[in-house]
Amino acid sequence: MKRNSILSIMLLLVILSGLLVGCSQEKTIKIGFVAQVTGPDSYVGQYAKLALEDRVAEINEAGGIEGYKIELITYDTRSEIPDAVAATKRLIEQDKVVAVIGPEWSGAAIPIAEIADASQVPVIATTASNIKVTVDDNGNVHPFMFRTCFIDPYQGYALADFAYKELGKTKVAFITDVTSAYSVGIQQFFEDHFTELGGTVVAKEGYQANDTEFRAQISKVAESGADLLIVPTGTYRDIALIAQQAAALNLDIQYLGVDGWVADELLTMAGKELEGAYLSSGVSSEMPEFKEYNAAFEAKHNQKVNIYAYYALDALYMIENGVKESLKANGEVTPVGVRDAIENMKDVQLFTSKVTMEPDTHNPHNKPILIMQIADSKWNLIKTYEP
Repeated sequence: MKRNSILSIMLLLVILSGLLVGCSQEKTIKIGFVAQVTGPDSYVGQYAKLALEDRVAEINEAGGIEGYKIELITYDTRSEIPDAVAATKRLIEQDKVVAVIGPEWSGAAIPIAEIADASQVPVIATTASNIKVTVDDNGNVHPFMFRTCFIDPYQGYALADFAYKELGKTKVAFITDVTSAYSVGIQQFFEDHFTELGGTVVAKEGYQANDTEFRAQISKVAESGADLLIVPTGTYRDIALIAQQAAALNLDIQYLGVDGWVADELLTMAGKELEGAYLSSGVSSEMPEFKEYNAAFEAKHNQKVNIYAYYALDALYMIENGVKESLKANGEVTPVGVRDAIENMKDVQLFTSKVTMEPDTHNPHNKPILIMQIADSKWNLIKTYEP
């Protein structure tokens, strides 16, 4: 064979190889996940990571989404805002993901919204409920930022309604993490509606993230004459320590909490001290529709799943729908195409429920809020609020 013929064949093989690699790349979709896998709130991200990996494996084993396989790229935020911001930038700029799931808390999600808009890559926060996650200070929606949970104004409103009308409480006290946008926001929204109904806020005590000593604040609550204590914390450790220290000071008071309390670790740490406490949540792992999934997860991973995995799965289901709709509308999968599909979702079945996205707020429309009570160191559903 002549030398020129050999070179021509080799060149053709190189070109074909490149084309095959290109086809392979086109058939893979990268999705990012920024999560608290380690750090003080690792219980939030660890189970979600396992749930997402299971779902991605299930999708890929079934042939992918319309033939496109999924690659999940997870970065640990260590429960630190700078880490969450850096991880999101890396996913978008280096890994070239079509969408990002997370973060789980508002303090990180608010600055990430600017990154999502600038890069034009959709980000779906899971349990970040502060209104500023998806809407800026001027009331304009962040075009590439979404969430799967309800927002703080509604949670504060529903809790105030429940406290005044259902529990008959008229004098409330707060112990609030003043460094948390989530905690401060819920306090304000609760107070606005509670006083509107005729109730009174008799004490507002504050603390900072990672504090462990609360006796001074508890003593002031006891002196205030409050008949209800609200602790709008984003982590179960704070309310567990407050309840333990309050019991040691013989403070007998009704507790009311928020979705940030929801972790089975709370029941182990302070279940007896919080017996009879009420709290809000967007979903409960005790709901019968999750029984089969919970059993399968525990059998596979030898540990119980939590609700943070559910929220992460909702986000992944949104992206799955977005990929399908992007292909249908554009013949390809693009971040903008996925974003457009998420914004225009109507009654799309996610993991927890059917969801319609509000285009002007990027919040799930009419997301129900559950009122639960801790009884016998278990979560018990008491009431469901629906807008």
